[in-house]
Amino acid sequence: MSDQHVGHSNPSAPTSAGDKLAIVLAEFATPADLVAAAKKVRDAGYQLFDSHSPFPIHGIDDAMGIRRTKLPFISLTMGALGIVTALSMQWWMNGIDYKFWISGKPFISVPSSVPVGFELMVLFAAFSTLFGMLLLNGLPRFVNPIASSERFLRATDDKFFLTIQGRDKKCAPGTTLEFLRSLGAEFVEECWSRPAAPIPRNVWLGIITIALIALCPVFIIAKWRVIEKREPRFHVIFDMDFQTKFKPQKKSSLFADGRASRPQVAGTVLRGQLNADVKLYKGINPQDSGLQTALISLKQVTPATPTSGAVGAPASVDGGAALPNDPLDQIPWTTTFPIPVNAQTMARGQERYKIYCSMCHGLAGDGDGLVTLRAIELEQPTWVRPVSFHSEAIQNQPVGRLFHSITNGVRKMPGYGDQIPTEDRWAIILYLRALQKGRNSTLDDVPAELRDALNDL
Repeated sequence: MSDQHVGHSNPSAPTSAGDKLAIVLAEFATPADLVAAAKKVRDAGYQLFDSHSPFPIHGIDDAMGIRRTKLPFISLTMGALGIVTALSMQWWMNGIDYKFWISGKPFISVPSSVPVGFELMVLFAAFSTLFGMLLLNGLPRFVNPIASSERFLRATDDKFFLTIQGRDKKCAPGTTLEFLRSLGAEFVEECWSRPAAPIPRNVWLGIITIALIALCPVFIIAKWRVIEKREPRFHVIFDMDFQTKFKPQKKSSLFADGRASRPQVAGTVLRGQLNADVKLYKGINPQDSGLQTALISLKQVTPATPTSGAVGAPASVDGGAALPNDPLDQIPWTTTFPIPVNAQTMARGQERYKIYCSMCHGLAGDGDGLVTLRAIELEQPTWVRPVSFHSEAIQNQPVGRLFHSITNGVRKMPGYGDQIPTEDRWAIILYLRALQKGRNSTLDDVPAELRDALNDL
């Protein structure tokens, strides 16, 4: 065992009357020695002491008599306070100060307040945990007197230390040092703290000057935001507050009619949306001599003109006979497909049909989809059952007329022109023709090389 007597040669030793005993340090060789010393220090009545080891030591907490920290209770309390704060804020804002009725929901509703309550609970608990830990540990510390001991550097290597705070009621210079020697310490030392030197006057002047300079932009911005001036306000974050724009339904002195919202210019189309191929985009035969008349007539027909209920079906009364003078009957619809007719297109059409059409028209096109069956079961008075795709009227319609019905809608069915791409609408019609062909075909429609295979079935 080696001892060191405190003297002025020790940098941590007292050098003036203002120095105070900060820490009494004892070094031990083994973890067992440290645990045994911690028990004796605790039994001697010391309260402000700690142990230092390069690795965790089993049983050291019990030997020191460490009590459970108050930090979990602080976090729990502040988290609960965050929930109460959030609920109170929303109760006041939504239920009293500014009532805003949304979809018939109550002004004060706990379920709708849960997300904000959760966020404030986490916020309050997180900050209280952080600042509570700092407060309970007396942090931050800019200077720790124990750093003056060179022997203490081995606390992270191969030595074990026990320290007693100088502010402990039982700690006294010399007496505590001898007590630790009696516990079998290999080395003991007193670490003294000196009064902090005052901050020089020039440093204070520099800090104040820098703070005033940093506040100048804030004062300038605040001034420019409140004074009257001929120029636009100075914006720190410009965003889109003062962009050059016209809002809908507002007045404008720029135009003769005084309207900010401008109507579309006649005869213009968006770039890339000319859609000049009338066969592909309208379903009209481009070779017909009455093409221009047909296009004019088509513009005069609205999707709501028919009055009954299935895609492509002729206008009828309660699904019965076709109404006379249907303007769509005068259009020269195309009878051929403007897209490649192959197995890939057929598979695409089947896929799109199941997504967009089968719920009402049924998988086989009989007008018995799940939505239709449910409407019939509920006896919905406004529901009109779709006409079967296998009816004679639908089979006789040109593919162009079917394309028009899918695009613009017919009777109860809305238009799908904005939802289904042009090529996919044609693919659906191709699959529809396949359904019709499969239902009404005969053996003569089957290629000769495949008839023998059918006969085998």
